[in-house]
Amino acid sequence: MLIVKSPQNNKNATAYIRVSSQQQANKGVSIDAQKRRIKEYAKFKGLNLDEKDIFVEEGVSGGIPIWERPEGRALKQRLQTGNYSHVICMKLDRMFRLVSDMLHTVDELAEAGMSFHIVDLNGEAIDTSSSMGRFMLTMMAAMAEMERGLISERTREGMIKMKSNHRKFKHSIYGWDVDKNGMLIPNWNEQNYIDYMRWQMDVNGMSASSVARSLNKLGVRGKRGGKWQGNL
Repeated sequence: MLIVKSPQNNKNATAYIRVSSQQQANKGVSIDAQKRRIKEYAKFKGLNLDEKDIFVEEGVSGGIPIWERPEGRALKQRLQTGNYSHVICMKLDRMFRLVSDMLHTVDELAEAGMSFHIVDLNGEAIDTSSSMGRFMLTMMAAMAEMERGLISERTREGMIKMKSNHRKFKHSIYGWDVDKNGMLIPNWNEQNYIDYMRWQMDVNGMSASSVARSLNKLGVRGKRGGKWQGNL
């Protein structure tokens, strides 16, 4: 819960940047690129944003709730001083991957008298201080999570079917670990590399073989320690 000491309605802003170490070379998501765009946005909106109030998260999956990440916790502590009224991020997936986390966090910010800003949401800037901005943010986040939800749903159905047949996974799948009951639980470090694979293929148009070579060059190993092949 975000508990703010004597919240003030001012122009002071904080910013959150998240990037995988493998993605820093990409001009669209690199730390410098995000900082530049965020600072330009803050200036345009007349907000005060100091360098010390920009929190940079590296190598952490967006699937982890924002307040549970190292820099996310630091951001929360800064906001609780009551000296800030605005939180800015570059893109929605830089701060959130789960709709539930996004809605909960935005609600907390609103209750504390703070506005949440997204510099680029499909080419448009979003400010939750307006009802339309909040509506658009909710709709876009729901659509972004739907695909991930469908995958999880199919996974759960497969697990239930296996359990009904008294079977369970003997080996975990990349991105997941198997608990003592034979159920899959997320491995957030591996999930971060899955995000990297999808980003390279969906955003940069890389082939599966190229992504595999990139992972091998980075020294990333498969679930059982092997090298990556082109049929990701």
